[in-house]
Amino acid sequence: MDDLHQVNTIIATTICAFFKGHPDAQIGTEEAKLLAKQIAQALEEAGLQIAAANPENAPR
Repeated sequence: MDDLHQVNTIIATTICAFFKGHPDAQIGTEEAKLLAKQIAQALEEAGLQIAAANPENAPR
């Protein structure tokens, strides 16, 4: 995806949503953002690309 910030935000939001249902294990927003950056970087290093499913609806 062209907008790495958007990718990180989507991943971080998903991480936070996952942990909301797990009161035994919590994660803060900043930790989720750091984890999201690491996940996106690992995907990129593995040669994977994240792209919008419908390029016509992708943000510009």
